[in-house]
Amino acid sequence: MLANLSEGDLRLLRVFAKVVEAGGFSAAQIELNVSQSTISTHMTALEQRLGVRLCERGRAGFSLTEKGKLIYQASQRLFSAVDEFRSAAGAARSSLVGTLSIGIVDNLITNPACRLHQAISRFNQKAPEVQISVQVTSPTEIEQAVLEGRHDLGFGACGRHSPYLCYEDLFEERQVLYCGQGHGLFEESETVTLDDLKDQQFARRAYTAPNQFPNGVSLTSTATADLMESVAVFILSGRYIGFLPAHFAQQWVVRDLMRPLLEKRLGYQNPIYLAMRKTEQKKPLLGAFLDEVYAVHRAAPETVKPKKLARA
Repeated sequence: MLANLSEGDLRLLRVFAKVVEAGGFSAAQIELNVSQSTISTHMTALEQRLGVRLCERGRAGFSLTEKGKLIYQASQRLFSAVDEFRSAAGAARSSLVGTLSIGIVDNLITNPACRLHQAISRFNQKAPEVQISVQVTSPTEIEQAVLEGRHDLGFGACGRHSPYLCYEDLFEERQVLYCGQGHGLFEESETVTLDDLKDQQFARRAYTAPNQFPNGVSLTSTATADLMESVAVFILSGRYIGFLPAHFAQQWVVRDLMRPLLEKRLGYQNPIYLAMRKTEQKKPLLGAFLDEVYAVHRAAPETVKPKKLARA
């Protein structure tokens, strides 16, 4: 077992964490930009340093041992502590240093109400030494990653179920029901009624989302999607109807590959929220970035001033 923790040990632990989060050696190659044999060498070295077997790998696939799970959880606490120390050290010399990891839902940047890029620009001017990462993922995964400390901050939609996270509404995006070219409702899209929607195949989302269909409208959900791009694929097939953000769908609407259905009746505003761990709200680095996020969104004329949500 480790008696002293070196910088090399930290590097090995970070490789181990990436392998766990990717779900195996092969999947971690792209993330780490090294060969599978190199990853295997690092993992063997870490196991020797720790004196425990961390994972099982072979034909049955990758899985953590019980001790491996404990080491992974401990490594997350260690990484968080290291980042806190870097932030505190930076604050002591009046500069922000460390890492900031942000998770966002897909296709957020095409929303004109989203000012995330401006917030990053302002923050980088004030704290150029901070390493920032932005990862696009599903709403469910964003909350889980924030909970586990893999992301410091999440920009999501729907969700809001963890009592350990703080949520704030930031801006909205309009969701509209669409069908694609070749669908039975495409040519009559402007005259479609609720009765016409009955028994249509619907591409539903794999996460909790508002149900905008009135009682009596029964849809057959034979397609599941966890990202907006996945929903778009089903709609463009001409076999399904589904909800998409209007700003995202516009690229196909202008080419007449998609048409909205009952937009005034079924369209709705979906809030985009910020999610962060309650225990992290007072961290200097995160607080400085949040200041920029709030500043650019509160200044935007088409957005609503963020308001505190009731704790989930």
